[in-house]
Amino acid sequence: MPTHKTLDSLTKLLKEHKVGLSAVAANKKLLTAGVLEEKSRQSGADPAKTKKFKVFTELGCEFGENVVNPLSPETTPKYYKEVFPDLVDKYFKT
Repeated sequence: MPTHKTLDSLTKLLKEHKVGLSAVAANKKLLTAGVLEEKSRQSGADPAKTKKFKVFTELGCEFGENVVNPLSPETTPKYYKEVFPDLVDKYFKT
């Protein structure tokens, strides 16, 4: 099995593979399928507010990695280019 190393954003890979979904729509499908989950944290700027963000679940880790965002204390899911076609076939084909 090849080592997956090339990471990219969902938006870029959706366009590259001509999926025809926005990242928002794709994320909704992946949340429903259990590939992603939504987490939250208290806002640093306003402690009364909550920030939500998405991360890969254990199921989703075959499709990418949760990468630490250098601009905030949360992670961003980044997708393996090499297996993105498998994700498309499994979760985005109607």
